[in-house]
Amino acid sequence: MSATVLAPTPINNFPTHVNTSSLLDSNDNHAPAESRFAFLYNFKQDKLSNIRPLNEFFDRNRFKYTKSFQLISERWNYNLQYFSSNYCLIMLGLAIYSMVTNWSLLFTIGFIFGGFYMISKLGNDGPINIAGVMTLSPTSLYATYACGSLVLLLFSGATGAIFWIIGASALLILGHAAVLEPGVEEGFDQV
Repeated sequence: MSATVLAPTPINNFPTHVNTSSLLDSNDNHAPAESRFAFLYNFKQDKLSNIRPLNEFFDRNRFKYTKSFQLISERWNYNLQYFSSNYCLIMLGLAIYSMVTNWSLLFTIGFIFGGFYMISKLGNDGPINIAGVMTLSPTSLYATYACGSLVLLLFSGATGAIFWIIGASALLILGHAAVLEPGVEEGFDQV
């Protein structure tokens, strides 16, 4: 004989058991397709998972100066691939530093993102009446706001910040890649 346990029937249509293990699993290997921030998840999976440790990135025993451009180009070739995630974080850090130290640029970027968010909240139902004076479609409102945003970015010094980020990143990254000798594992990659 077997004993049967009857579970109480639910009053509403809600499930009686919810599997939360899939919700709490941080090792999930796929991003939801409808997620707005899927690009951040992909960035984390692609770039941030390959970050090399700091003791390897700043290994003082491997810092050697050379005058041979052929040796420098070989080091660039190896180090730019091997430390690409670390170099990406350096560029991201320089970009954040340039925005924090330039308050007008930070305000402009916040104003741009806030404006696009507000336009998206207005809806895409049809033409939008602006103060009873003019009517704009959502696409023309986006285009008008984008053009105005470009003007604001020019006045807030975005071009100078972009070129500063490019120059500082190139100097730091190419300097580090030229001075750091490839690790022992490079010899094993060629076999």
